[in-house]
Amino acid sequence: MEQKGLLQELNKLIEKAGIIGEENSRLLLFLIIISYLNKNPLHALVQGSLGSGKTHIISRIADLMPQEDVLRFTRITESSLYNWGEFDLFQKIIIIEDLDGLKEDALYALREFISNQVLRSSVTIKDKKENNKSSHKIVKGQFSSLSATTKGETYEDNMSRSFLLAVDESKEQTQRIIEYQNRRNAGEIDRNEQEKAIGFVQKEIFSALFI
Repeated sequence: MEQKGLLQELNKLIEKAGIIGEENSRLLLFLIIISYLNKNPLHALVQGSLGSGKTHIISRIADLMPQEDVLRFTRITESSLYNWGEFDLFQKIIIIEDLDGLKEDALYALREFISNQVLRSSVTIKDKKENNKSSHKIVKGQFSSLSATTKGETYEDNMSRSFLLAVDESKEQTQRIIEYQNRRNAGEIDRNEQEKAIGFVQKEIFSALFI
């Protein structure tokens, strides 16, 4: 595929993959998420009311990525980010379905990870004689992330490190979604075509963007 018009073609494929409307946001989210392969990955908070489709859009964007690189979390506990292996989060994509459910310690760890791409902690381990011993643990995290929230404006510290996007909650967008769902339920949407669009993005578009 020629580079000219690549982004326009990509946006059409994203729609074929099942993201209706949100033309500007869906393309921006794709470019943010694919930055996980760069030295300085990007991050986004997607804000919307309950049931607005914010989780759907970040999940569908993640579907366009190589799935072995995607980690999806409903929640993250206070210490869990510190417990990964040193390179487990290197060149990965993190999807957080409910950022509002994270406690402050988990949010702090996430902010530090995004800012510095590394977490360092002092941990207690047992030596060969079963005696407690202090040790230094490092987790390196070159990853991009998409998080869904109902109150993105309250995450002031996170916002300085992430793009904040609001989902389209207009009547026109709601109507587009309803019409799409009706067509899908009536069998007018070819699910094989959806899978083909996803596969094409993962192989051809992915390669073209990183030539």
